[in-house]
Amino acid sequence: MAKHKEHLPIRRSSFRAKKKSHLRNSAQETARKRAEENLRQSEEQFRQLADNIREVFFIYTVDPVQMVYMSPAYEEVWGRPRQDLIDRPSAWMESIYVEDRALVGAFYAKSMEGVELGTEYRIVRPDSSIRWISARSFPVRDANGKFIRVVGIAEDITSRKHALDGLHAALAAAEHQARHAARLTELLDILQSCQTAEEAYKVIGDSLPATLSARSGALCVTSASRNLVEAVATWGAAPSTENSFRPDDCWALRRGKIHEVSDSASPLRCAHVRATIAGSYMCVPLAAQGETIGVLYLEEPVPSSTTAQESEQHRSESLGREATAAGERISLAIANLRLREVLRRQSLRDPLTGLFNRRYMEESLERELHRASRNSQCVSLLMLDIDHFKMFNDTFGHQAGDTLLRALGDFLLKRTRGQDAACRYGGEEFSLILSGASVEAAHKRAELLREDLKHLIVEYAGQVLGSVTLSIGIAAFPGHDSPKELIDAADQALYRAKSEGRDRVVVDPKSCPQI
Repeated sequence: MAKHKEHLPIRRSSFRAKKKSHLRNSAQETARKRAEENLRQSEEQFRQLADNIREVFFIYTVDPVQMVYMSPAYEEVWGRPRQDLIDRPSAWMESIYVEDRALVGAFYAKSMEGVELGTEYRIVRPDSSIRWISARSFPVRDANGKFIRVVGIAEDITSRKHALDGLHAALAAAEHQARHAARLTELLDILQSCQTAEEAYKVIGDSLPATLSARSGALCVTSASRNLVEAVATWGAAPSTENSFRPDDCWALRRGKIHEVSDSASPLRCAHVRATIAGSYMCVPLAAQGETIGVLYLEEPVPSSTTAQESEQHRSESLGREATAAGERISLAIANLRLREVLRRQSLRDPLTGLFNRRYMEESLERELHRASRNSQCVSLLMLDIDHFKMFNDTFGHQAGDTLLRALGDFLLKRTRGQDAACRYGGEEFSLILSGASVEAAHKRAELLREDLKHLIVEYAGQVLGSVTLSIGIAAFPGHDSPKELIDAADQALYRAKSEGRDRVVVDPKSCPQI
């Protein structure tokens, strides 16, 4: 009995150990099951996420190299069943846009080396539509750091690409418009600095090729008589417009707005445009301050395909906007130049005869004397007066007298060299400044003028007016050093010619005989 009591503590200790082991194993099993359930739930959550996101999620193992997962979004983005990737793995690469296959091949080769990277490429769907894809891959390593798989995500960024392309196009268009506006501003600034319309025409012809996107063109300006339009500047290949035509030959001038023709056989082709034109053309009317200035004629080539036609339509609209903006500035500049020339002419020209006026004569004479002094040359001044002009007016009337003065103005203009100046000094008195002419040469010119005038036939109101004669006085530099002295000396010589019987030439005695 005592011996049994000695073994009882040992049995109880063993029982407790077994119980603890059982509890431990039970806890471990519970933990394992819980971990497995958590893993199952995690995998289920991952799969639900991967199966439902819009992006394409994929997994590749390294050894062996094979795809182990491709999310359902692949079918929506690629437009192809996932089964194709299992049945025919090469189908995926065949879906890549041909020009991007080398890029994608290099991308995935690097991915399988454990490099994290991203790229963008294009795919072709079965319906031939093209999608842009942004892909990124990430290497996965086990607890020991061994590279075991690649996970990645691919996103359809077509809409983003198109939006970005649209933004780039808008930015490019804005930059182009800004450059165009800058060129137009510079053109207008230069045109405002031009002294004559002819100078402005040359500037326009040199500037418009870089300002407008037309392959060739012409600036055609309406004449002062309004019955003729003339090409004053051309650029590019020989434009197919006539060099001169009637305003009615241009539909743009008729309608007062841009006229565009894309077919040379069109019944609305302007009469001034030759039928041999290759491509479309555009006529932009030029007008400013209520005045028709002319037309801007622009040519473009024929589009070669439907895509080209759509592009051509866009380019044509762009050209129309450019040409309208350029035309407004050109019209204003030409109108201002014409007005300036009219004012200059009014300030320098006699309105009745068209000859220079007394103010210009005095300024020109001073300028010529300075030049002659520097170059050791002569300047001769002729003062001419119509003999018995008061009697002529009393006989035929003042309007007939004006007709005679205009005829004498034309007579002198036709017999004046480019470097000389014919002026109306006042009333029936005229002057001729002969640059570089000696007194002897001036005397010969004066005698020729006097004799030729006797043959001048002047008609008024259907009646031939009587012939007239001239009295001429001559003075020259050196001999008289200032414009006033020279004018007074020539005037005194003229007075002598009239007092000695008229119809003659008298030379101031102090003037040099020759150089």
